[in-house]
Amino acid sequence: MKKTLAIASTAFFLSACAADGSLLGGNADTDSAAGVSNALLNTWLDNQCRVELNNRNEWRIVALAMTAEKQREWEDKICGCVTQEAPNQLTATDLLQLGTQSGRTQVIAGVTAKTVTACTKRLFSK
Repeated sequence: MKKTLAIASTAFFLSACAADGSLLGGNADTDSAAGVSNALLNTWLDNQCRVELNNRNEWRIVALAMTAEKQREWEDKICGCVTQEAPNQLTATDLLQLGTQSGRTQVIAGVTAKTVTACTKRLFSK
């Protein structure tokens, strides 16, 4: 009887630890903080991507031949690719530099420039 009670109480406490649905009972506050960080990073990358595109002569020339709707569609495709691919290019040092304004500007500009080129080539070659 004592053994059954011990097993039942252990199972209860372990299930309470993992009640937030994450593996091994992760902290909901850190999960939401990571989500906010990812959302901020994606916003920065998307904004920088659009700036980068509009600063490129080849994009301006191609954009002249498109309607505004088609141009926005291509910007959304390219910058969507950038926001998905760029975080994979960031090193641990880059992530630390995101904490300061000057570091963030430098890191986001650098990773976006490389990723915009790769995504543009990939999407236009399809």
